[in-house]
Amino acid sequence: MNVKQFSSDKILKHLDRVNCWIRGGNPPPITAELDMTNICNHKCPECVSNYFQNSEKNSLSKKLAFRVIKECAEFKVKAIIFTGGGEPLCNINTVSAVKLAKELGLDVGFITNGSLLNNHNMEVLVRHCVWIRISLDASSSEMFKKTHGMNSDEYKNILANVRNLCSIKKDIKSDCAIGIGYLTCDDTVDGMINAAKMCRDLGVSYLQFRPMQIHRGGKFDYHWTDVNGKIAECLKYGHNGYNVLHSEHKYAMMKDKKFGRNYGKCYGHQFATVISASGKMYICCHLRGYEKYCIGDLNKSSLQDIWNSKKRQQVAKNINFKDCIPLCRDNTFNQILWNIKQPREHVNFL
Repeated sequence: MNVKQFSSDKILKHLDRVNCWIRGGNPPPITAELDMTNICNHKCPECVSNYFQNSEKNSLSKKLAFRVIKECAEFKVKAIIFTGGGEPLCNINTVSAVKLAKELGLDVGFITNGSLLNNHNMEVLVRHCVWIRISLDASSSEMFKKTHGMNSDEYKNILANVRNLCSIKKDIKSDCAIGIGYLTCDDTVDGMINAAKMCRDLGVSYLQFRPMQIHRGGKFDYHWTDVNGKIAECLKYGHNGYNVLHSEHKYAMMKDKKFGRNYGKCYGHQFATVISASGKMYICCHLRGYEKYCIGDLNKSSLQDIWNSKKRQQVAKNINFKDCIPLCRDNTFNQILWNIKQPREHVNFL
């Protein structure tokens, strides 16, 4: 896998679905985010989902999870990301769900805090996932306490797990890309260079920097600081199959008053969907748990019926950007899709 695949123009690799949508069709999503649970064993003070976790504790049953994954495959969804909500490995059914998704021909991505990795589930994950990303967000135990609310023993445990994960990948000759996620903010900026060195030594495929931003029921906290100089220094440590990456488009749009939101509608929701740990589906990963953005309940309906429902159309029509986090997942997809959708003259003259 080429790990430098965080750019929004990936949507153009799916021109069949984009063309279907342009013609007024309703193609199935390309990617589904699946929350096996919204329970988490970490206590991140700035968790983007803590508002949701505090209101309800849910985990998908094995029966429902397997049914949903089968419906995704039948509906021609191309990839599933096991994420949350919470820590996926807090659900005892997650590992078998990953195996099923792969067996059904779905590409599998996996996001974890790394604390519950063990020899058994590590081997399953590196055999069945296209990529695994560990959300670390720190390069010291002191920093980890600030970002994840956990002690130094937990931090050391996760680093040992990452090392072991990379070793297992090498032993079984897996192509799975193993990465470290690092959110940048005032509390983490001074650890960026150390993180670049540390992750190189851990043996991971990449380290990815992204700006931290917090969604609190429509009230946003921007933990943004200028990291361009730090990133330039960190890039020097990428070599021999190890890459230091950053969401360049997000850092650039932080400086824009509209955060790059120069479009009139959200179209990205057409190509990715979110299945929460309660079985409810939401219009966007950033809006899980907000009932006005719920598009249906898989406990009551099939995935395909929800996708084709009038309720989903109505929710999409009523998206209010005031509820949306500035540098949202669909932001750059929307820039491309908005421009594609606009009328053009003389289209045959390039």
